[in-house]
Formats: sequence, C-alpha cells, structure tokens
Amino acid sequence: MERGKLWRTAFGNNVRLLELNGAGLTPELAAKRPANGVASAAWIVGHLVMTRQRILKLLGASLPEDPAWGQHYARGGPGASAHLDWAGLVEAFRATDLDLKKAFQALADWDRPTLNPALGTEQPLEQVLAFLYMHECYHLGQIGIIRKLHGLPGAL
Repeated sequence: MERGKLWRTAFGNNVRLLELNGAGLTPELAAKRPANGVASAAWIVGHLVMTRQRILKLLGASLPEDPAWGQHYARGGPGASAHLDWAGLVEAFRATDLDLKKAFQALADWDRPTLNPALGTEQPLEQVLAFLYMHECYHLGQIGIIRKLHGLPGAL
C-alpha cells in the first residue's frame, strides 16, 4: 500500500473512533473529570487537535498560529479546562482530517530526519508519525474508558 494512503486511512479512521467513543457525551460530561487525576474528554480532544496541528507542521503545512491550543492542551497540562465547548473541539478535530489527507498525499520524503517532539530524538519522519499515531489512539481509547466512568455504555 502506498504510504500516503496508509496514513490517510489510519488517521481518518480515528475521526470515526472519536465519533463512536464520544457519542452520548454531553458538553457537561465531556468537560467533567470522570475521576481524580483523569483528564476530561474535552481536554483530551483539545490535546489531540494540538497534536494534529503539530503533525501538519512536521509535514510542511502552514497553519495560522493560535497559541490557545498550546496554552490549554500541552503535555502535562491540567487536564480539566478547555477553551472551546465539546462540539467545537470535536469539530476542530474533524477539521484537521482533510488537511492531514492533503499533507500525506503531497509528502515525498518519508525518511527525512525529524525531531520526535515527545521523545526529543531524531528519527525518520514515518517513525515519528507512527509514534504520534499511537499517541492519538491511546488518547482516543481513554475517551472510551471515560464514557464508562460517566455511566455510559461502551461504544466499541
């Protein structure tokens, strides 16, 4: 399978995963921490939007600067507050999908040395993408657990 298509499909499938795991979460439930020390679903989605924006920059896309994402959703952040409501966060996540697809289609050098922002080490770009994809899946799985902690049935 062509690399661009593989990554377009993988990240695209995560839009559906968010729709499934986020179904039934009201804005109030999404904003609420389900347990002590557990981030809210809203904060997690904001964190993922911020991460997708960073992926787009790694892929060479130019995005307007919006420091609110980094201020609210950086790694190690508070995990509670979000600067948008639940619907706005889900839409922001969904809106990154087309930009990611375009960037994956245009990418020619999958092996170029790239700094992995989470590990602080240089790796081939595709290896960085694999790490960031795992990161996204991990957090989307957390939303599946959060829904259960809020008393909703499992979605998958």
